[in-house]
Amino acid sequence: MPDSRFLSRRGFNTLLGSMAVQALVPGRAMAKPQHVAPPRQVPFAHPGMLQSVGDLRRIREGIKKQTQPLLLGFEKLRVDPHSQLTYQSQGASAEIGRNPNVRFGDFDADSNAAYQCALMGHVTGEPAYFAACAHIVDDWAATLRSVTGADAILCAALGGFKMINGAELLRYSRARWPQPKAERFGRMLREVILPVIADMAPFANGNWDTAAIKTMMAIAIYTDDRPLFDRALLYYMHGCGNGSIDHYIYSNGQCQESGRDQQHTQLGLAHLGDCCEMAWHQGLDLYGALDNRLLLGFEYTARYILGEEVPFKADEDRTGKYKHSVIAPRSALRPNYEQIYNHYVNRRGLPAPWTQKAAEAVRPEGPGFQADATGFGTLLYTRVPGGDLAEAAAVATVSGVFAAPKDNGIRVSWVPLAQAASYSVVRAGQMSDFARSVKVRQSYFDDLTVHISHSYEYRVRALQGRGAPSTIQVVAGMPTGWHTSALGEHVNGSACFDGSAWTLSASGSTFPYIAAASGFFVHKRPANPSSVTARLSPQFASQSLHVGIALIDASFEGCLLLLEPGDIQKTEKVAWTLRLYKREGTGDAMIAGEQALQEPAVRYGRVQLPLRLRLERRGSSLQAAFAVGGEAWQQLAEANINVGPLRGGMVLNSGLGAATTEVVFNEVDVH
Repeated sequence: MPDSRFLSRRGFNTLLGSMAVQALVPGRAMAKPQHVAPPRQVPFAHPGMLQSVGDLRRIREGIKKQTQPLLLGFEKLRVDPHSQLTYQSQGASAEIGRNPNVRFGDFDADSNAAYQCALMGHVTGEPAYFAACAHIVDDWAATLRSVTGADAILCAALGGFKMINGAELLRYSRARWPQPKAERFGRMLREVILPVIADMAPFANGNWDTAAIKTMMAIAIYTDDRPLFDRALLYYMHGCGNGSIDHYIYSNGQCQESGRDQQHTQLGLAHLGDCCEMAWHQGLDLYGALDNRLLLGFEYTARYILGEEVPFKADEDRTGKYKHSVIAPRSALRPNYEQIYNHYVNRRGLPAPWTQKAAEAVRPEGPGFQADATGFGTLLYTRVPGGDLAEAAAVATVSGVFAAPKDNGIRVSWVPLAQAASYSVVRAGQMSDFARSVKVRQSYFDDLTVHISHSYEYRVRALQGRGAPSTIQVVAGMPTGWHTSALGEHVNGSACFDGSAWTLSASGSTFPYIAAASGFFVHKRPANPSSVTARLSPQFASQSLHVGIALIDASFEGCLLLLEPGDIQKTEKVAWTLRLYKREGTGDAMIAGEQALQEPAVRYGRVQLPLRLRLERRGSSLQAAFAVGGEAWQQLAEANINVGPLRGGMVLNSGLGAATTEVVFNEVDVH
């Protein structure tokens, strides 16, 4: 069964699980997916990652005609050590790791060689190059069993992405790679690589997220998994971490890592570009997201590196760990610019003066640093104006459908097709007379005729596309019986429910639930509830948040069971702790019990598995319990409370002051 477990901002965070990844990662329970896979899936274009059939034809013809600068770009690939038939692999191993390092350099080198030899095979027509690629890919597919270390996500994503591209080019070539071996490689991707990157990396700088997104997209294409492909698209557009498009590139072009250093900034941008190129080959215009935000980031970064001044605003990232007051010093240009220049200028006819200057300064592009980025852009992406629009739209189907509250209605959005298209949006509500269909040309629809507390299902399809509609569900406003309250003053919060899972977004001060603190409370008011149970997703960005469940009265007296950082000054490797707070009267809350989380719930200071939380009242006694993943319940603490009537629900405080963070709860039960 395809994997559809994913998270993002607001409504997207509700997409939590697929049975495939649950089976691969013991203890990871699932939510009902918000996005439902079409019953009749449109096949992916193959090869359909960084290179398409048309790309490979264009490259071969350019070399045959000795077209410049493409020919100079080919020379860079031809002489590179990883493109040689004499390349000597050190052999695969059962484990690779990064920080601590376990042969990740060998894996990266082999990944470079697999990709580059596959390219050489397609360009030159020499079967020996495909044989060299197959030897590497088969060896790792048969041997690799685990990716380890604090930087495992980067280890799996960087080299993994290039090896997947190599395998895709090998599979769709004249090499006649045996189908059982191609399928074995796909199983290795799903069983070894995918579980490592399944939750992206919202706790880190954005280039971690962007690496995970593009590798997930590549796995989805290789394994023909539409839900997994959608999951990656949705994180690119709406993810909670630093790597989603509007969290990595701000509206002025400044990037999340611009104050860190220009090398990592260029890396994150290159990853986002690779995501867009893969989507383009599947008929989708991810490049155009947020009014060509990717180009804005490239223009800003290239302009600065080339010596011009750019505006910079003091920045604090989504995790709360990385704060920059000034832009980082200039650095060398990376070989990342040809792809972006050729798309925006030669495909789309848009001006990109600084990206063009950067591309010309680096041309002809050689290899990327280690396995960080693909490089060789002069060979791979040089094209004449107006190229490949028709080919890009050949297999288009609506993808990345997302729904969230907007004003007094609901906005439904999706990734547009590469060519201009019209879309049909069909809405069905809880009452049959709400059913309606509209036709739009833009890639969103604002539904302002909804009834608060009613659930709606939207089905979107491209009139010029193929396949069944993509479907999404969302509740307008708060479900019946549910309410929101501010714990303290200066609270900014919102909640979205899709019929299965809740996405909460909230700000808040560092120390919650004292007399003058702030927080956001989403609660139900049955007749004096006696218990609250909820499952908290491990994917969130803020490393200073306070989140959990509560049984409290209208004066905020009662008990709260919260996941919190053990030491708020230590945000890189957080000692996550569950605490039971008790508050009576007007004083501060008191800790009635606590327990630091251990492996496997927490590793390298990151929450790794879902947490189930429970508060249960029996008379004046209130018991708090938790469970890690699918494990059995563990008693945390007990407290006596003499307040009521109570309200039960979920609590969030970002710990970032005015900045918000997002979390996902599902399996919520208040009674």
